Amino acid sequence: MAFLLRTNVHLILCFLSLVAALFLVFVFVPTEKEMGIVQRIFYFHVPLAWVAFLAFFVTFLSSIFYLWRRKEKWDYLANSSAEIGLLFTVLVLITGPIWAKAVWGVWWTWDTRLTTTLIL
Repeated sequence: MAFLLRTNVHLILCFLSLVAALFLVFVFVPTEKEMGIVQRIFYFHVPLAWVAFLAFFVTFLSSIFYLWRRKEKWDYLANSSAEIGLLFTVLVLITGPIWAKAVWGVWWTWDTRLTTTLIL
């Protein structure tokens, strides 16, 4: 029972934090002079990229521990982390071109960093 209560409290706090962050991004933060409103995508794009990187780093470490210790929990952790990394990488590849079209005038440039992220 205590676990469910803590879970519900955490869900409520998470929801309130999300609402506060969205309010700050879309209402409170001033619009950037050069890029305008499209700059607000970066408040989502950059954290998505960091979480994707972190998820694949956890996959890397968990895979090493699985090869070293041969315990299934490390393989499960690597698998779960890779799924999260894939989700967030796809979101990065969606939000990035939205910003690029508005700022550069093209959806995609075949830059090395962008292309290797797409291959990933």
